[in-house]
Amino acid sequence: MTDDAELSDLLTLRLGYLVKNAYLDLAALMARALEPYGVHPKELGVLSVIAADGAERSQNELASAVGMDRTTMVAVIDDLEGRGLVERHRSARDRRRNVVTLTEAGAVCLRDAERARTEAEEAYLAPLDAEAAQALSETLRILHRAHGAARSAPAHWPAPAG
Repeated sequence: MTDDAELSDLLTLRLGYLVKNAYLDLAALMARALEPYGVHPKELGVLSVIAADGAERSQNELASAVGMDRTTMVAVIDDLEGRGLVERHRSARDRRRNVVTLTEAGAVCLRDAERARTEAEEAYLAPLDAEAAQALSETLRILHRAHGAARSAPAHWPAPAG
């Protein structure tokens, strides 16, 4: 009879099993790291895109940039706006457009939460040497780019833990 450890070892030969468990482990670590800042990884991603290059973006443009459906983006922006981290307003360049921008509190939250995100990622990758960690990240970027065009539906992010 095979014991649980042997069965688990058998599953570690499957890429899907490894990727799924790596995601679950990192997601849990990230949720704990971001909890003091009151944001979830998907919200941090949205804040990061808003602040990325100073370009004005509408909710629809943000949804497209992060791979989120428009309905979910509305809920995320509503929540971030309710917490005073973003605001919606008319574009200064095109008064017909509504755009989303960070508030001062949003910029502070983004800065602090990004630091926590970086530390959590470094802690997750700590069992690897720097070269292996870099290679893993680059390999995942290549796969993301290669298979990104094949995705027919926006990425769905997990519900916040808690």
